[in-house]
Amino acid sequence: MDNENTIPPYLPPTTLNINLNQLRDPKERTALIWLYIASVPVWILLLIWIVTSLGGALILIGLFELLNLMGRLWFAAHIKTNAVRVSETQLPEVYRIVQTSCQNLGMEIPDVYVMQHNVWNAFATKIFGQRMVVLFSGAVDSILLKGDMQELSWLVGHELGHLWAGHLNTSQKFAKLGGWLIWVGLWHSRRAEFTCDRVGLFCSGSLKSSQLAVINATVGAQLAGRVNIAEAMDQWKQHWGEFFVKYRTIYSTHPHLLARLDYLNNAAEEFGMS
Repeated sequence: MDNENTIPPYLPPTTLNINLNQLRDPKERTALIWLYIASVPVWILLLIWIVTSLGGALILIGLFELLNLMGRLWFAAHIKTNAVRVSETQLPEVYRIVQTSCQNLGMEIPDVYVMQHNVWNAFATKIFGQRMVVLFSGAVDSILLKGDMQELSWLVGHELGHLWAGHLNTSQKFAKLGGWLIWVGLWHSRRAEFTCDRVGLFCSGSLKSSQLAVINATVGAQLAGRVNIAEAMDQWKQHWGEFFVKYRTIYSTHPHLLARLDYLNNAAEEFGMS
């Protein structure tokens, strides 16, 4: 990224004439409702436990939450001192992606960091109301090795999608108590990821760049540009109905990568993108 001549400049996407509510996966809300329903027995058991323990259970719950919060603050401190926060003057090409995407989504700009980690990943988190997005260098380097900033905008948009869609809000954390019904919890997780894929597509403004970013996570930087995406989607359609593929799907937190190619294609048609 220090040699600006090797990376094509970021081109802000053409504003799509769509309602932002269309960005949410149509089935995510249904999955969330079922997750809330599944959480009801847990809330009843917690209430019974609190009453029968004369409130003693609240101390244990409070201690658990305190330990959880301390762990997250500890990790946040690590990020703040071992990663680089992007800004108008620090990695400005990445910041411009974040700024443009947030403007188009109508949301405030969170703190975005780039952190050395040799895995293809990124994540969003929220601690005490502070919203953060962390991009691992394994994903950023892989995309920019053979790709461009438009592909990176899909990755950034995907993570912003978790914040935009409220996946880290307290209300949804309450719903996750319904995760004891594992199939419902995982179903909601996959639909939430599809929502973020749609947000990434919107932020990128390019179906090709969005799909190339997913392909990059599939076969790596060197081969991504040489993959026949249409054939890869046909490969998914050829196998999606197989028993073990379906079985693996219902126990997955994330959609299969080849499925995401096909999903992005369908979302682009829905949004009227070429």
